[in-house]
Amino acid sequence: MDILTPILLSFLAGSATGVGGLLVVLLGRVDERLVGFLMGFAGGVMLVVSFVNLYAEALGVVGLLEVAVAFGVGALFMMAVDLSLPHVEFGLWEDEVKDRRLFNSGVVIAVGMSLHNLPEGVAVSAGFTHLPELGILVAVMICLHNIPEGIATVTPLIQSGVRRQRALGLAMLSGMVEPLGALIGFAVIQGLGGGDVVGYGLGFAAGVMIYVTVDELIPVAHEYCSLDHKHIVSTGVVVGTLFAQLVSLLVPL
Repeated sequence: MDILTPILLSFLAGSATGVGGLLVVLLGRVDERLVGFLMGFAGGVMLVVSFVNLYAEALGVVGLLEVAVAFGVGALFMMAVDLSLPHVEFGLWEDEVKDRRLFNSGVVIAVGMSLHNLPEGVAVSAGFTHLPELGILVAVMICLHNIPEGIATVTPLIQSGVRRQRALGLAMLSGMVEPLGALIGFAVIQGLGGGDVVGYGLGFAAGVMIYVTVDELIPVAHEYCSLDHKHIVSTGVVVGTLFAQLVSLLVPL
């Protein structure tokens, strides 16, 4: 079984976090309405790939009850991660930090993204094990949503006084966890003999990605856009869903 391809796909998808951070470093402050649109777009993409691709493909491997349980476990796992992060204190050794609150939020986002990228790597691995085309599709969609998340990571770090190169490095490192997730997913699937485990993995991945979308991507997108510009986020979501459906048509499974 090919193990290098899903790891490479996860590496490329994770690298997109650094691309988002690089945009902030090169352009300075990215327009907040643009960030809101991009995060809404990423949310729309994630919704489609989670339900139309991952969840639907899981139903072709195992039953509805099994998929629903795996989906719930994935969502609850990410909820547990989010609930545990705020209790960790970061940046106590950073003498150059000007705004401790902004720095903490930036590092929490980065650490949270690292933990998010771990199961996203599992999603790529599970998808590729089921169908190579599905693994490629999932990696492309994750890549698209990692770019605005990279922007959301680097922006508060730079605003708090962290050096640009260091902020960019932190964003890039958070994305490099994704290949590790792909490796773990591949090892678990192969170790348990594949088969139904692939279906559970697809359901788990769908739960993870839906939770990230509804709990972070879309709410954070609205934080970037004021109430007067909330339609920008909605437009991004609609365009993202249409784009993801078009891509799904071009990559038949």
